[in-house]
Amino acid sequence: MDDPVQTHRFIRSIIDKRRDQIVGLAVARGDRMRIGKQRSKVAYLLSLLLIMGLPYFLVNALRTLLFKLKARLHRLGLGADPSIAAYAEKQGIPTWRIKTANSARFQSRLRELAPDVVINQSQSIIKKQLLDIPRIGVINRHNALLPKNRGRLTPFWVLYKREPETGVSIHFVDEGIDSGPIIVQKRIAVEPGESFASLVRKNYELAPIAMEEALAKLEAGQRAFLPNPDEEATYNTVPTLQDAWRYRVQRLLRPRGKPYPAAVKN
Repeated sequence: MDDPVQTHRFIRSIIDKRRDQIVGLAVARGDRMRIGKQRSKVAYLLSLLLIMGLPYFLVNALRTLLFKLKARLHRLGLGADPSIAAYAEKQGIPTWRIKTANSARFQSRLRELAPDVVINQSQSIIKKQLLDIPRIGVINRHNALLPKNRGRLTPFWVLYKREPETGVSIHFVDEGIDSGPIIVQKRIAVEPGESFASLVRKNYELAPIAMEEALAKLEAGQRAFLPNPDEEATYNTVPTLQDAWRYRVQRLLRPRGKPYPAAVKN
């Protein structure tokens, strides 16, 4: 997805390290505000404000608005293209804009390219027809220690449940949600007083390292993967306004610097 807040930097790091091996980059449609028809986007924005805190919320909002403004000016011929596709094209990598990774036309193109690995960072639940195309498989970055905390906005849920550690998992994609075997997993201690902003930053600092290690492992033909059992999984949905409010109150009431207790199960 064209997500200027975090995903762009992560994808750029892969391009910079693996430029000569990348046969193409597809940008799928997507919206971080896509939360289901039954949920209010206004309530979700208020939830994010409570979760992020005002400074981090405003920084992310400004990044998103500037990206959209630059993209619109580019379409009018008034500036450079800020998209991740433009960055890839400058490196000589073919790019496509697609509706979804599950589209028949995109899958036809993939079959022609016959890739070893597809890295998925879209919002689509990938279907079997696509999963079967790459020789090794489709892989994904997830900001949690799978099988715990499958689903969305995992740094928030780690803090909400006062878990003492989290991390990054690079895993195979299957027909479930964050349920494929784990190729590489990196751990992060949740420090006393950890904020959502600081935990997200740590996740994304570690993600390129974990992805490069996973790709190197697959390249070397290693097939010793960590299990990702469903019976040990916890799953998180999009936080409600009530969840976000409880989290904000929890942070206000917890004495500054007090360590996190043992992890709490869903």
